[in-house]
Amino acid sequence: MRERSDGGARPEAVLAILLIVSILLIIFSGPHRGEAGKEWGSRFVLGIQQVTGTATERIKDGFGSLRRLREIRLQYESALEKLGDYQGLERDLVELRRENFELKRQLGYSAGMDFNHIPARIIARDPSNLFSSITIDKGSADGLRVGAVATSFQDGFFGLLGKVITVARHSAQIRPVVDPDHYVAARLQRSRYDGLVEGRGTEGGELTMSYVRKSAGPAITVNDLVVTTGMQSLYPPGIVIGRIKEIRSRDYSTSLELILEPIIDVTRAEYVFILGGDG
Repeated sequence: MRERSDGGARPEAVLAILLIVSILLIIFSGPHRGEAGKEWGSRFVLGIQQVTGTATERIKDGFGSLRRLREIRLQYESALEKLGDYQGLERDLVELRRENFELKRQLGYSAGMDFNHIPARIIARDPSNLFSSITIDKGSADGLRVGAVATSFQDGFFGLLGKVITVARHSAQIRPVVDPDHYVAARLQRSRYDGLVEGRGTEGGELTMSYVRKSAGPAITVNDLVVTTGMQSLYPPGIVIGRIKEIRSRDYSTSLELILEPIIDVTRAEYVFILGGDG
């Protein structure tokens, strides 16, 4: 066994020393010892007392050091816990400031809108499925109905997000415009040519604008905006749908196919404005 070294005498050693001292006291205090023996014994006992006193102090110091070390450890753990709390509060504060700024921006835009609308917040969606429905925190109790148009404000544009497909009392679900089953009558904002926009069903969330006459090719350029026409549709006119990303012209086709980038990134949207709809 290895002898333990802890910087101080062990209690067993102290007891052994005290026992030896007691025996020596008995021996040297007897009547048959001379004065020289008593003097030698007294010196010996004094030396032993000094040694035991020093050992006792070292033991006390050792236990005191252990106690102080434990207190320092507890203080350190408490400081770490408080630091974690402060870091959490800082993150919450940053998020609250960001949300407050975004909400003020959205509400400021809402006050200037020409459409009757109900502001709502997105509370659920499936991030792994771009085409899944989006849940908002407003429902029939707030005046929403199936077929209502969902719009959003993002990067300086008021754009089309989708339409309401189901309504509960305090929530509703929106089918995003990028869904392959979503069709919107659309128009090129600059050249005024009409077509039909639908989701492509791709991971990039792109849209396709079909039935644009081929003769319109020279008047169309990449980055042109596409908006809703408002004709025979539940969508009011002039809502931005997307920008032209690519122009496709096939020899066998009488119309162009335009690939659009949605003006509203569904994955980044947080707030929506629900317009009226007949359902």
